[in-house]
Amino acid sequence: MNDRSGHEAPVVVMVTPKHDAVRWAAAYADRRGSPLRILHVSPRVSTLVDELRASYPGLPIDHRLVVEAIGDALIAESEHAHSIVLADSGEEVLDGESVVTAVSSLARCPVISVPPDAVWQDSAAPVIVGTHHLERTPRKLEFAFAEADRLGTGVRLVRCTTSRRAADTTDDLDEVLAALTARYPDVPVHSEVLGTSASSAMAWHAHFGSMVVLGSRRGGAVRGALFRSISRAVLRHGSSPVVVIGRQALRTSPVVSELGSARS
Repeated sequence: MNDRSGHEAPVVVMVTPKHDAVRWAAAYADRRGSPLRILHVSPRVSTLVDELRASYPGLPIDHRLVVEAIGDALIAESEHAHSIVLADSGEEVLDGESVVTAVSSLARCPVISVPPDAVWQDSAAPVIVGTHHLERTPRKLEFAFAEADRLGTGVRLVRCTTSRRAADTTDDLDEVLAALTARYPDVPVHSEVLGTSASSAMAWHAHFGSMVVLGSRRGGAVRGALFRSISRAVLRHGSSPVVVIGRQALRTSPVVSELGSARS
């Protein structure tokens, strides 16, 4: 994803006392060919920056001391970032939400929650994405396919069939998938159809992917509660980083946009 000036958009990460998320973000940025921007509230980060530059000599790294409120800094950075990376264990901090879901509700780019001790153990691990609700699925699929293409891996689709509407959306979903597989022909796709809840399915599959892609919580109180239950399960019980694409995210897919225009 490029920013509006045409340059490669950075992966932005906030420093916390434990540096797992920063190290994961550096490996992620290096793998996908993006620069890394480190935000910090303490001026003593030179040792960490030097360590990362030694580990990833080809990775452009810059860092910025945050003097404003951290939330404001993250939202401002999201205007031009590829993604915001946060250390988040899934603990509820406000009205039943975790840090990542709270930030993603306003961020203009995807927000990635990195669990403790996360590392890139398997370069072939797929990007996991749930396809339970068609209206939120195209944006998740576009991100998943684009990331898999940049990371040199595949996409694993997880479909849960407990909803009575599942059969009605299959044709539309297949149409979206056909457009994306045509755009990313080198990305292998594997589909899992499960007769279980979305929260348990996504939490289980999170153990086997490089990342798990979730959508936003839009759609009213019931769907908002469903999103919170899924995100809570994955953040608490999964071992992979979790990507949340909120309502304000600027990322769009030319393929999905063209598909929507053709339908209208």
